[in-house]
Amino acid sequence: MTRINAVLLGLASVTLLLTILIAVANMLLRPLGHPITGSFEIMGYGSAVVTALALGFSQERKSHIAVNILFKHFSPCWRKTLSMAGLFVSALFFGAVAARLFIFALDLKKNGELSETLMLPFYPVAFIVSFGLFILSLNLFHDILTLARGGSVKE
Repeated sequence: MTRINAVLLGLASVTLLLTILIAVANMLLRPLGHPITGSFEIMGYGSAVVTALALGFSQERKSHIAVNILFKHFSPCWRKTLSMAGLFVSALFFGAVAARLFIFALDLKKNGELSETLMLPFYPVAFIVSFGLFILSLNLFHDILTLARGGSVKE
């Protein structure tokens, strides 16, 4: 999982850099009367791709917010059980969302949905976001297995 997360984070980083470059170029060219057509669409697509591809890495590093005010009052056994239950529900939820978004992306492709300005298809971005959510789900299942094998997962 670590290697997959690193590769996806690298792709997210490149996408973020390109998105930033387009935004800056648009800001510099706009006052000169030459805005980049469709820059808002490109930045929206880029933001979705960056977010989706960074989800697995974020879960692996636990760089999200965890509210565990109640957990500190439970025994280690209960904390582990509740953590595994929460991870399981989260994995199922994000897996279901990934599956549904994949089906939606197939519909977008079949119907030929395009963006307004640049006439770019929506479905590749939907597929990428679906894949990012699937990888997040795999990371959550990986955390469950780590806990089940007696390891610890930082919360």
